[in-house]
Amino acid sequence: MPEAATAFGASAGTGGPSASRSHELDLLRRWLGLSRDSAQFVRVSGEPGAGKSHLLRRLMRSARRDGWVVAAGRAPRTGATRPFDAVVDALDDLLARADGSLFELLGATATRHLASVFPALSTYGPAPGPVDHYAVSRAVRAALTHLAREGGGLLLVVDDAHRACPHAVEFLEHLVRHPPDAPVLTVLAHRPVPAGRHPATLTDASADLHHLRLSRLPDGVLRSLLPARVGPVAAAVALRDAAGVPGLLAAPRGGAGSRSGDTAPGSGLYSVLELATGVPPVVASGARGPDLHCLSSLGWRTACAAALVGDPFLPEVVAEAAALPLPDVLRGLDELYTEGVVMPEGQGRRFRFVRPALRARVHHASGAGWRHAARDRAVAALRTAGDTLALAAHLVHAEELTADDVQVLARAARSGVFWQPVRTVLALRRVVAVTGDAPEWSLLSAKALVVAGRPDEAERVHAREWQRVTAVCTGADVVDAVVWRARALRLLGRFAQARELLGAEGLSGSVAVRAELLALALEQEQVPDAWSDGAVVDLGGARDAVSEGRPDEDPCVRFHVTALLAAADAVAGRAAAARAAVERADLLLGAVEGARMAAWLEAYRWLGEAELRLGRARRAVVLFERGFDAALRFGQGHVLAPLALGLGRAHLENGEKNSAVFHSEIAAEAAGTFGRSWLVAAADAISLKAVRELDGHSSGTPLSVISDREREIADLVGAGYTNQRIAALLSISTKTVETHMSRIFKKLGLNSRAALAHTIGRDSLHHCFHQR
Repeated sequence: MPEAATAFGASAGTGGPSASRSHELDLLRRWLGLSRDSAQFVRVSGEPGAGKSHLLRRLMRSARRDGWVVAAGRAPRTGATRPFDAVVDALDDLLARADGSLFELLGATATRHLASVFPALSTYGPAPGPVDHYAVSRAVRAALTHLAREGGGLLLVVDDAHRACPHAVEFLEHLVRHPPDAPVLTVLAHRPVPAGRHPATLTDASADLHHLRLSRLPDGVLRSLLPARVGPVAAAVALRDAAGVPGLLAAPRGGAGSRSGDTAPGSGLYSVLELATGVPPVVASGARGPDLHCLSSLGWRTACAAALVGDPFLPEVVAEAAALPLPDVLRGLDELYTEGVVMPEGQGRRFRFVRPALRARVHHASGAGWRHAARDRAVAALRTAGDTLALAAHLVHAEELTADDVQVLARAARSGVFWQPVRTVLALRRVVAVTGDAPEWSLLSAKALVVAGRPDEAERVHAREWQRVTAVCTGADVVDAVVWRARALRLLGRFAQARELLGAEGLSGSVAVRAELLALALEQEQVPDAWSDGAVVDLGGARDAVSEGRPDEDPCVRFHVTALLAAADAVAGRAAAARAAVERADLLLGAVEGARMAAWLEAYRWLGEAELRLGRARRAVVLFERGFDAALRFGQGHVLAPLALGLGRAHLENGEKNSAVFHSEIAAEAAGTFGRSWLVAAADAISLKAVRELDGHSSGTPLSVISDREREIADLVGAGYTNQRIAALLSISTKTVETHMSRIFKKLGLNSRAALAHTIGRDSLHHCFHQR
């Protein structure tokens, strides 16, 4: 069976939806031309939202312009089916418009067989007895042959063919084995997973049977489909959740640009766990999501209950929340799986939504009154199931808490610092409101705030509670508190205070403290004067400990320390030692993948830095991407900016300038939002360099060096809008507008709004002149 490659490069471009499938459309047009000589048959497969229907519509428009007769239908998405459903939908109107000569050519017997299934021919009277499906297939093939000859070519399109009834699929099989002797191109679109009698089971019985698989689109194409108002961080999450499928691309409301509600569910960092559990943020207005309108009432009710419970979910819990018998819910889950809404989770009995954004849309499309009652049932079922994290996500919003509920929230907070830091802060607030404050809760809350990217708030907690914490806590708790307070200070750029804290008496023997000292030294390399006290702070005994298989037994700790040592050696110019450390880290990497690495995501940054300095930018991209994706997934704002900045630098080294600009913009926004404002200048420098190399100064306009979002803000400034008004128009905070303004001034070498408005006016005149 001929296979069509669907690889995309940079040339796939930014032309929007039409440009995104140009290669596949060209292939279909080529097969349309081939069908002039012999009938052709094409299967177009792809997951829900891949763009199958859009591609078929473009093909049909092109064929009509070229004079082809077009017959298009689709299998019914809901309700009972009828014989030859999709085929009847495609050809019934065409047969109704046919004159009598067609039926004279077919003959009375064939016409009566057609009349037994096509409503348009009911006046001819059906053939006596039950429907002869094989005879109907032969009659339809004969009708296609005559219609194609008379019309100069016929394009038959069947969409949603995976839902077609067995008789329709049987006819398509017949058409493959016995192609019409006429210019006919048959194109059917279907999901890739076979189930029963499915178009995917059609074999390569003919050299004229082709299969076109719709690949996932690259991020560069999908970015062009997002609204300009979507900020870089929110765009990165939307791209990741879409996973290359344009129909699943959802532009979030809000995102990382607003600081006003970062600790409230559904605001702040638009992370996967905020979509996977609890009350998710709104991701799109008025849409249920791809194919959800096809669900039966049972499927929709099951989906709503599952969305309320949160990912991953047990069928028994969903049954309780939906107030349905378990067998009914299992049937509903079968339907949701068939429609590509949910999928099994691992090897257990749990399920999850295929995309967290899809779960969020289902959640908000269900009725508010129904959710209120269903949530009580879900909480009771989660208590029985002992699902701590999912239960805690609901208890955070409970009006009243029992003593057991407080214990659940406390357990969830202890285990969720690195997996859901914002929810950990919320859970601890509820715990403290009931039990009163305690050093454990203060330290845990401060750590979660650091992880979430709120070092300013964390330092306020530390400063307020430090004397009490150090007086009560001992041993490992003190070391942990020191390390995380030092990290908060490092994130804020207060390096001297962090070094003083880490250098306190009695802490020098801790590997964790020495690791943080080395991270602090590596961080300071961005400030040239910070290296006056020596080149690289060595971990001393920690290097030996790692090589001997200690501290330990935890491979994540060993990976983190090894990554630090690799970066230190690379920064100091010890290339051989750096390569050796990188090799040791590579050996550990296989043992640390997964959720356990959530506490050590910064290690990806340091190992990526080592690879980048060793001149291995492509390997650096892989490491930075792993860390960056995990940071988004777990809502860890504290590492988002440096990992995105590393990606920008690595992409620039690889010559991937568009990706370099995009990730540098993410780094700049994340740095300004999550407490690392001193990294913004470094991100702007990478972005500016990439833009200049990309444009080659060919545009001749000064505004070519600023990003699309910055241009949008600059245009509003030129129109006379204030920062407050711009913030309201773009649904971002005033502080974010001010950050963009400072970057615009720096890139353009300006120092006033009047100068910017003048530059905007000159740029407009430049475009008008060249358009003439």
